[in-house]
Amino acid sequence: METWLKDKLRGDWQIWFIIALLSLFSMLVVYSASSALAYKKAGGNTESYLLTHTAHLVLGLLVIWLIHRVNYTKYAGISKLLLWITPFLLIYTYLFGTTVGGTKRWINLFGISFQSSDLVRLVLITNLAAMLARRQNVEYTPRTLYGLIFWCGLLCGMLAITNFSTAVILGVTCFLIMWVGRVPSRYLARMAGFVIGVLFVVMSISVFLYARGVEFGRGQVVLERIEAFADVDINGDKVIGNRDRDDNYQREQAMIAIARGGAIGIGPGKSFQRNYLPEAFSDYIYAIIIEEYGFLGAVLVMGLYLWLLYRGLKNVENTNRAFGGLLCVGLTFSIVFQAFVHMFINVGLGPVTGQTLPLMSMGGTSILFTAVAIGIVLSVTKGEYDEKSIEHQS
Repeated sequence: METWLKDKLRGDWQIWFIIALLSLFSMLVVYSASSALAYKKAGGNTESYLLTHTAHLVLGLLVIWLIHRVNYTKYAGISKLLLWITPFLLIYTYLFGTTVGGTKRWINLFGISFQSSDLVRLVLITNLAAMLARRQNVEYTPRTLYGLIFWCGLLCGMLAITNFSTAVILGVTCFLIMWVGRVPSRYLARMAGFVIGVLFVVMSISVFLYARGVEFGRGQVVLERIEAFADVDINGDKVIGNRDRDDNYQREQAMIAIARGGAIGIGPGKSFQRNYLPEAFSDYIYAIIIEEYGFLGAVLVMGLYLWLLYRGLKNVENTNRAFGGLLCVGLTFSIVFQAFVHMFINVGLGPVTGQTLPLMSMGGTSILFTAVAIGIVLSVTKGEYDEKSIEHQS
């Protein structure tokens, strides 16, 4: 049995173990967090959302297995083609996307609905890793570096129109990949300045047009949420936040859940705040985890994500190809950074966003895109495992 598992589940076994733990824990928490919603919308069938979520997790594990069986170097060519498509995909999303939560983030292609930001993030990280890997033994040229900076700024800026927090996460991830890829510091500074500048311009245009009755992007919402968090009137309109959308209510309900949890929690399935906390099964699932499993559960979940990041960084040392190492860093950091943004906001350390907890929050295609990223990371570690096996045999 052990031999069969090693043959079918190759690569970093610790990552496989982390994903298994997160998936199992996710089913327990989603069942509790979504029970109130399921009771209201599924005629009292509280298991309906659990079954759907479990099906998505199983499908995600299958996607991980399929992706990790393919040589990761082949994904460079696929992502290069998709890179030229992503700007048009983001434009299509803004013009014809499905509005969810007050903004157009979802699109339907070939009968499949997904957030375009999930695909853009995966494509840009893979391309950036490939571009940098090809030049590890060649001196960087200004043309090459400005090309990298351009793509980072373009896609982060376009993404910021509908999903500002994801654009920030992607920008930070791109900076980390370029830093690990030994890009000269002066170009790193220019990349950071360009991305920050683009995000600021997009947000400013959105706020400016909103004041004149034109809806464009999420700039006004971002500004209002920052005001509500900092309790400061930033734009001088004598209104803090948005009175029609009380962002502080979500934070207050999350704080109540955390206070109820204490050190060891009130017990699995006994959450009270799931009945009051908006999006308890997705945007605020970490608060439910703390309420039911306490500080110990919170540390356990945080530790699993840190362990995942550690394995991603550790595998840089174990890979012989720069592309594989940069992929491991970029993809694992993107997942873990999103997780920490979610956790920080749930405990009141940041303004409200719509970031979910990867592999823990209830979702469909978001789980599948995360599965693709993890599958690619495992493909990198599988390649190194296969090479070492051949070396031992010879």
